[in-house]
Amino acid sequence: MYPESLIAQFFNEPIGSLQKAKRKLEHRIEDIIRSVSQSHITSTVINQKEIRIIGLRRSGNHAIIRWLEKQQTGEVLHLNNIRVNENPYRDNYENLLRKNNSKNIERWQQEARGFFTKKDCLLYSYEDYSLNQIANRRFEKTHDLYFGKSAERYDVIIMRDPFNLLASRIQQNYRAVKAPQKTDIDLWIEYAKEYLGETEYLKHNKVTINYNRWFNQVDYRQEIASHLNLEFSDDGFHEVSQRGGGSSFDGREFHGKATAMDVLGRWKVFAEDTAYRKLFDNKELLEYSETIFGSIPGTKFLEIS
Repeated sequence: MYPESLIAQFFNEPIGSLQKAKRKLEHRIEDIIRSVSQSHITSTVINQKEIRIIGLRRSGNHAIIRWLEKQQTGEVLHLNNIRVNENPYRDNYENLLRKNNSKNIERWQQEARGFFTKKDCLLYSYEDYSLNQIANRRFEKTHDLYFGKSAERYDVIIMRDPFNLLASRIQQNYRAVKAPQKTDIDLWIEYAKEYLGETEYLKHNKVTINYNRWFNQVDYRQEIASHLNLEFSDDGFHEVSQRGGGSSFDGREFHGKATAMDVLGRWKVFAEDTAYRKLFDNKELLEYSETIFGSIPGTKFLEIS
């Protein structure tokens, strides 16, 4: 009844991993039981709108998500930086249990068990994963079981220019990513291909967001809101989100006046750093940057050729 690989994994894992293997087995059994006993729930629309957000850390994800939340009326929930191929509600619930944190634990428990509260908009975000990890076909089959059925589904991919993105990641010591054998530059190029339509991992009404333009152009923000069927107000644009610790350079110092931050000039801090400049000895990276963002004023001298 249960996949042989899971049974084998349970018995063959080292002692330190037995708890993890045991949880996986319990989760699989729970999912099988729920898929049979809750078919009436999984066929009911829970989320009127669902927005899945993909971006590398320090791409402006939290600023954009905060802004999206403010454009949506009604019951809105954001699941931040969730793990791929896992039930996010169950993950949250079990994390609270491990930390002996009772805050909202009953709600997370109910959602984890499939007794969902209805939502006008569910947002959830993935950071630093490869697209094939996120767009896993097997996981897609569990979508309604884990998230609840959605009337509308959107995929949002966020891109920030590599000069400022890499400066912010270095500032926060965030070079490592969650995709095996890949670097943040590898993922940036992978995301760029998806952004431009060269690949098609994201199947649900894909909306691309250029962070540089989002930060600078109100008409571009209006356009994004329209693509996501949101009522544009621009509320939340000047806020600095608490999630992710705020800006890599300024924290939350500019909360309420976010446009005063020099988010398009972060590269200048590392302009004379040899290791930073060496990152741009990458023709593919530079070509995709030029295609998506055009010329970033002042950065030409960083390019090694």
